[in-house]
Amino acid sequence: MHKKILILLFATLMVLPNVFANGQKEKGPRTVTIDVWTREGDTNHWRADLALEAAEDLNKELAAEGSDITVVAKPYIDGGDWGGFKKKYALAADSGKAPLIIISGHEDIATWGAAGYIEPLASSISEVKSFSPEFADIKESLWNSASWQGKIWGVPQDTEARPMYFNKTLLKEMGWSDQEIADLPAKMADGSFTLYDLLDTASEAVEKGVVEPGYGFWHRPKKGGDFLQVYVAFGGQYYDKDSDKLVIDKDALVKAYQFQRDCVEKGVTPSSYIGTEWNIWHDVVSNNKALFFNGGTWMWADWAKNYVEGGEKTLFENIGYGYEPSGIEGVKGTTLSHPLVYLISSESASGVKDQELAERLISLMSTTERNTRHAVESGHLGILNSQDTYAPYLDSEFLSSTGYLLDNNIFQPNHPMYGIWFDSFWDNLVSAEQGEKTPEQAATDAIKVMKLELEDQIIIK
Repeated sequence: MHKKILILLFATLMVLPNVFANGQKEKGPRTVTIDVWTREGDTNHWRADLALEAAEDLNKELAAEGSDITVVAKPYIDGGDWGGFKKKYALAADSGKAPLIIISGHEDIATWGAAGYIEPLASSISEVKSFSPEFADIKESLWNSASWQGKIWGVPQDTEARPMYFNKTLLKEMGWSDQEIADLPAKMADGSFTLYDLLDTASEAVEKGVVEPGYGFWHRPKKGGDFLQVYVAFGGQYYDKDSDKLVIDKDALVKAYQFQRDCVEKGVTPSSYIGTEWNIWHDVVSNNKALFFNGGTWMWADWAKNYVEGGEKTLFENIGYGYEPSGIEGVKGTTLSHPLVYLISSESASGVKDQELAERLISLMSTTERNTRHAVESGHLGILNSQDTYAPYLDSEFLSSTGYLLDNNIFQPNHPMYGIWFDSFWDNLVSAEQGEKTPEQAATDAIKVMKLELEDQIIIK
């Protein structure tokens, strides 16, 4: 009898360490601190600050469930650039001190997932949508941006489009009628107004003295995913989902580089344009000095607040917008969307085991009212189906008039080696635009680097 008791006691003692190792806790009150990191303050502060309100709701839910857990949210907004912010997170994750929630671009999923910094949320879109009403409300296409290797790794926080903007006032000075200007977005969408039509119109504006030389078309002045749109506009493919490999198409690449060079040679973009400071760029494009320019939807809120006298009223009077035109007649225009996503750090990266609580906090940060508050203030497009009929969202004329751009959009690929692909693409685009290399040579050099560094991770066409 005593022997049986000793055996049972020994077995119980052996099991207890495993119980605690598997995340079960001792009885008694417990406070869980959830750090939420993002970057950019001002109009984007709600990305992190919504966690404070959501934590209050989560604590009410936990109390109603009889839980003795109290959640304390600690938002942190980094004021530096994206490169520094991401490096800071990687260093924290390597030392096991990462925030439980990190808000970053969806393209970080593959890199951080491969490093073990973050963990997947679900094995499919249908599974993650079953977690909460808020997740079920998120537009299905946006979940695709958060997928990698057949799993869902993040929750979309906001998204945007990168329209081609045009100055209506300057087009009128060129002799365009109100109807012709009103019809332009539809022509950009259906492929009847191409990138070379844009180039010809911009060149005409310079010739007529409507804009100064070099002010016909101002693309993004610094490195960024926007330039992927130009490559796609000429039929370029960059990712093969079936093989999970990156792709480069030389013919499309040469044409994209040729277009960038033609913009300089025709005098609609300055020869030394790349590297222009953002404050100069924003002032030029928002104040009737450039005819065409492409940038993010979020820039509209910045222009209205910081650059244009008269705010949105003035912007609507002067500026129109539509899809990035195709480079091929008859092919639909498109736009790049770049969703930011909530990612949950793994236990090894964060040193905590409360990933489920982080998931619940994210869900409560994603309500219709809260996401709309962020979207309207920051100029980002909503992520929820319910926002399509939500009055406070619809009251934003700009957001409600640009949502259709997500009907035909692309995402940068979630591939751990995409950074190498894009670096080579960008470096040689700069060389082609500035005339340091011919478009053909620039494309050859770009592919040479990709082939060398990506090896079996690249398909060359």
